[in-house]
Amino acid sequence: MKLLTIINRLYLTNLLIVLLIGGMAGFFIIRTSINNEFNKKLIAEKDQLIKEIKKNPNVKEGYFLNIGDKISFEEIPLGLIISESIKDTIYYDEFEKSELPFRNLSFSEKIKGKNYLIIISKSLLPNMDLIQSISIMILGISVVLIIALIFINKVILQKLWAPFDYTLSHLKTFDITNPQRVDLDKYRLNSKVDEFKQLNNVLDKMITQSIKDYNSLKEFTENTSHEIQTPLAIIKNKAEALLQEDLSKEQLEDVVKIYDAAGRLSRLKSGLSLISRIDNNQYIQTNTINVRDFIEQKLDDMEELIAIKKLKVKKTYYGNPMLELNEELAGILFTNLLNNAIKHNFNKGKINIILKEVELLIENTGGAPIIPTEQMFNRFQKSGESLESTGLGLSLVKKIVEYYQLKVKYVFDNDMHKVYLTFNHYADPGAK
Repeated sequence: MKLLTIINRLYLTNLLIVLLIGGMAGFFIIRTSINNEFNKKLIAEKDQLIKEIKKNPNVKEGYFLNIGDKISFEEIPLGLIISESIKDTIYYDEFEKSELPFRNLSFSEKIKGKNYLIIISKSLLPNMDLIQSISIMILGISVVLIIALIFINKVILQKLWAPFDYTLSHLKTFDITNPQRVDLDKYRLNSKVDEFKQLNNVLDKMITQSIKDYNSLKEFTENTSHEIQTPLAIIKNKAEALLQEDLSKEQLEDVVKIYDAAGRLSRLKSGLSLISRIDNNQYIQTNTINVRDFIEQKLDDMEELIAIKKLKVKKTYYGNPMLELNEELAGILFTNLLNNAIKHNFNKGKINIILKEVELLIENTGGAPIIPTEQMFNRFQKSGESLESTGLGLSLVKKIVEYYQLKVKYVFDNDMHKVYLTFNHYADPGAK
């Protein structure tokens, strides 16, 4: 949810709560004030009525234009005194043809030696109409105020947050491998908000430093890879030349060790360089990879290695998933998984490959691992003491898997090494 939406929602919610509470409070205050004034008027009319009765004792009950809407007299015992009281009631109105609310003021008064219960009745309809009109007016003002405030708030906030949106839109397009996509002059959009100015300045510095660090790291990696490769090639060539010479057994063994160490160092350099390029996001381009065909191709490439160890390979295909991967990284991923199953297998061992629409399982026979299987994906971890291994094979697998948000798991169960590669969110459900 966008920040502006959250702000508007919170603002509107709190505004509605305030208006609701304020409206209810205003309604009760207005109603109480009107009722109090109405009661005061009834009491004033009572005093006026008493004065008129004293002037004209023959006044009878009925309707009066200046006092109440209706006055009634009822003779009561002389000793009975009824205190002044006010209460609401309902009378049938002949003109309106319906029952209407009235307020009665009751009291006792002596007239010509007789005691009377006098009731002054006054219609509440005008009061109710007044309260209703005021309530509708308050409600209308509140609705107009809410609509106006929402509109003003939206316009102001959009204008106020425009620099932030501009900055965010440019950050979305930023690519460390192609930093020219960000126009740093336009990126510094003028803003009157100090926090946005500080944000843009900090981001400018971060982007500039990131580009500088990326270029330095990329240059260092490329230079190191190039400079190391040359002496390694020289060492291997010299070692190959020495192997052709008439050397003693001990000397030949030393030369072989040098040759193997140079080869291992070359593979180590290639692996570390590959990890660095993955971290630097240099494998953006992707292709649609048919996992089944890819596995078949890699098995054909490794046919000689499989034959040398006399391995029995069993393939079971329950699906034919299609993945969007970089072709080079996909080759490294499946090559390392299959190569690991061959390299760490027994002679005349077994390899089972089970491919489903959402998962690939490669299991092979082999000795029990000397370290916990969950540590196999750590860099420079080995399952044996082989000098040929660089300890980067499964580390590269993990790096590629994380790069494409796949999942990989390594377990040793029933004397079988099992590697599960899960790609359920990448698989094409329509593939067959």
